[in-house]
Amino acid sequence: MKKLVKLFYVLLLLGVESFAQYQPGAGQIALAHSDVSSANDVFSLFNNPAGLALLKSREIGFYYSPAPFGVKELANAFAAYCEPTQYGSFSAGYSNYGFELFKENKFAIGYGRKIANNFFIGLSSIYHSIAIKNYGSKGAIVFNIGAIAKLNDRIGLGFAVNNVTRSTITNESNDIPIVIWFGTDLKFVKDIVISAAVKKEIGFNPSIRLGTEYSMLDFLKLRIGTSNEPNTYSGGIGIIYQIVQVDYAFFSHPDLGLTHQFGLIIRFTNN
Repeated sequence: MKKLVKLFYVLLLLGVESFAQYQPGAGQIALAHSDVSSANDVFSLFNNPAGLALLKSREIGFYYSPAPFGVKELANAFAAYCEPTQYGSFSAGYSNYGFELFKENKFAIGYGRKIANNFFIGLSSIYHSIAIKNYGSKGAIVFNIGAIAKLNDRIGLGFAVNNVTRSTITNESNDIPIVIWFGTDLKFVKDIVISAAVKKEIGFNPSIRLGTEYSMLDFLKLRIGTSNEPNTYSGGIGIIYQIVQVDYAFFSHPDLGLTHQFGLIIRFTNN
């Protein structure tokens, strides 16, 4: 009974509109999703699709959160693939969230392209579906857009809108959140990137996110992040060995406590 109460409480806090609002991957979570302007891995498909255009080699990524806040029924997983070409970067992905009583799946395709010197744009289309036991399933297609501008080697700007089409699955407005992101990244010290972003979900107060990534060694990245609305703290590491990058993140919620995430990215570098 205690576990059921906790599960209900977590679901209430994380998705009053009945939809999970998780975003991958572990590196992004460690930075409190402050990396809107510096997104440059395969998980940009689900975050800021303009980041796909920054990829220089084929990537495949996996993200997994086995038991958020100690509740295995909230387990969520993502997989994504990106293929850069001379015509832009093409991407596809899938995510799964929930348990036998409530499940949410996402099928995504995306495209990112450099359209001018140091200016990149992206678009992703995601089919959201939910299934509730004894009530059936339903889905909707949403579109996300994004842009990244590199002003110089030290300053970047980013912008993204999730669900720009204002799509809904039920008769309730904003059951799939409409979220606007603005961000910047600064690199005034070698091996240190400071990022900041503002997340504005329609109907809610803005959330300010700050993060720092320190490339301590060629193969080791240290990350920390924080945000308000609610007040959260996060951190993690990234370990790179040849074409493999393994990421770990922890995330602390003021009411729910600590949870952990894991990520794996494989980069098939060109010879």
